[in-house]
Amino acid sequence: MLSMNTGKKVHITTRDVTRGAMAAAIYALLLFLNQQTALGVETAIPWLFIFPIYLYAAASPFQASFTCALAMILETFLFGGFTTWFYSWTGILSGFLAGAAIRKGASGQVRLAILFVCQFAGNLLTTLVWAGLFDMDLTEDFALIQKYLPWLDMRIFILIFAGVLAAMTAVCVHLVGAALLQRLNIPCPPITPVSRIRPHRSMVWLSAAALVLFAVCGNVVLWSEEARNWLLLPAICAMMYLDYLGCVRFLQKCVATGHRSWAPVAVIGAFVPGLQLLWVIQGMLWGLQKPGVNA
Repeated sequence: MLSMNTGKKVHITTRDVTRGAMAAAIYALLLFLNQQTALGVETAIPWLFIFPIYLYAAASPFQASFTCALAMILETFLFGGFTTWFYSWTGILSGFLAGAAIRKGASGQVRLAILFVCQFAGNLLTTLVWAGLFDMDLTEDFALIQKYLPWLDMRIFILIFAGVLAAMTAVCVHLVGAALLQRLNIPCPPITPVSRIRPHRSMVWLSAAALVLFAVCGNVVLWSEEARNWLLLPAICAMMYLDYLGCVRFLQKCVATGHRSWAPVAVIGAFVPGLQLLWVIQGMLWGLQKPGVNA
């Protein structure tokens, strides 16, 4: 048994060391696959870089997982290209902090928040740093979008893009990670069952108000385009929250009526453009109803 004293007694066992070596080896394998597939991993599924340190940090002491994270960063210099640094380092930071939160017994909301904040910051830095290093003109790429939304500001679009991508990544890592932790018998605070999820009426009312304000701001002459741009941010957040509530409500109905086979449809439909409006409406109706009344 290896002992490390940092203020309070912490023991790092031989098993922790061997597990850390395995996690670092799996991370190196992901870097190798990324190179062999012409950067396919970082282009399509960069959140895979999160899982090795995420699982290890959840099962091992903080000092051991911190050392393993540093080893993974050094591996990136050896086996990763220049562009891989941004994606992999963001993934290492996200996985390390979220795994450490699991080790401390943090709730699912805290872990989701950690993943979202790290990914959101990473997405913004990647976009801005790449544009600066490679002398990319973002306005040229944004010109095509402005043909359809001439009032949209590029800064707002970048924030929305980074936020939506970070939210989707956080949810994927949170759900897949919970399944892997259970499969590997690593202690983890359980995720709140779908049957126990309830909407916050105040959040639903705020979401409805944000959508109404954004819908009418285009017809108000006194409101500038800048105001419309900034109202787009809360409107997108409101749509995502109501879409989530609609998905949860449809899943609850699938379970209550015994049609569990329709559960994948309830999830996939929440991501289909146009169709997801039904999910948004269902989420709003569920959130505005009085407690005890079925929507």
